[in-house]
Amino acid sequence: MAVEQQGVIQQVQKRMLVSIGQVARKLGIKEGDYVRVESGENGASLRIVPIAWHLKEQEYFWSEEWQGKVRKSLKDLEKGRVGAHETVEGLIEELENAADRKNR
Repeated sequence: MAVEQQGVIQQVQKRMLVSIGQVARKLGIKEGDYVRVESGENGASLRIVPIAWHLKEQEYFWSEEWQGKVRKSLKDLEKGRVGAHETVEGLIEELENAADRKNR
């Protein structure tokens, strides 16, 4: 659902709280939902993005480091820099050969 760009003026309350009631209804955000608040490039704007939360055991996956690895892997996949192996031994042999070439 697209939300038309319009301004809502709110006063910042104690503890830096701001009500997003009108915008939340348009975005389908309900009490208890999680949102990500992003600042604009110049810091003059805020963006509210509804998100689906994850389990504590999955915290590593959402870290910036891990997401960087995922992005790198997807780029490798797009560029065809992947391989298949008939056996685990074949994979290990290729990894050992790559390590040997790197250490020369």
